[in-house]
Amino acid sequence: MTVGIVTDSTAYLPGAIASALAIEVVPVQVIVDGVAYDEFRHITVDEVVAALRKGKQVTTSRPNPEQFVDAYSRLAQRGCEAIVSVHLSSQLSGTYESALLASQQSPVPVSVIDSQGVAAMTGHAALAGARLAKLGADLATVTAEVEARCAASTIEFYVDTLEFLQRTGRISNMKSKVGTVLSVKPILHMVNGQVVQHELVRTAAKAVDRLVELATANVTGPCEIAVHHVEAADRADQVAQRLCEVLNISSVTVTPAGAVIAAHVGPGAVAVVVTS
Repeated sequence: MTVGIVTDSTAYLPGAIASALAIEVVPVQVIVDGVAYDEFRHITVDEVVAALRKGKQVTTSRPNPEQFVDAYSRLAQRGCEAIVSVHLSSQLSGTYESALLASQQSPVPVSVIDSQGVAAMTGHAALAGARLAKLGADLATVTAEVEARCAASTIEFYVDTLEFLQRTGRISNMKSKVGTVLSVKPILHMVNGQVVQHELVRTAAKAVDRLVELATANVTGPCEIAVHHVEAADRADQVAQRLCEVLNISSVTVTPAGAVIAAHVGPGAVAVVVTS
């Protein structure tokens, strides 16, 4: 059986790798003052950050089910007999729901998976599924592998402010105000697919130190690690270097997050994903 893989743009897979593994990537939308743009295709991180700084209304929107039907159909036309479709947390976006609706119109069976994560939490799972599918694994085996990789992923992330997460409803207004009043820097993570405040630290420098400590505590053996950032390349490189030193590894993948994540966390954010 030939199994195809579909994910969404918030997995932040390098284009060359997604293409090499024939992974279909469906774009999530960013909406700026009522105008919708496909992530990567029609809007950049810089444009989203500029809009946030100008106080424009910035939010995000799931892809239409028709976009998933098109992706499933393309894979079927290329000879796929079944598909695994893995997406960012249903607690954060309706993308999973769109994929689920589309699966009912797919020309081949589709296993739709809620990663309960975001960014490389989804991306690592999609890559693992694609590699296994390339070896000829059947739908049940690929589905189990993708679900296992999702369950084995954690994310710790630092944001300069909770303002943007509060604006888009991804964290409570009360917690946002607490962080502002105390003038502290928040570190967050994800629990059961939701963004949860993990700790508050006093300075950005201490936040970087603590981010590395929390991320390395999630390492229990061989794993994949990715560092994402929004307009914070130097800070992300610093985190990656520290991770290499602490874990005694040669390198860590550093990837800019896209426009969708930027819309929710704002500039200065850094995240570390660990997938065991």
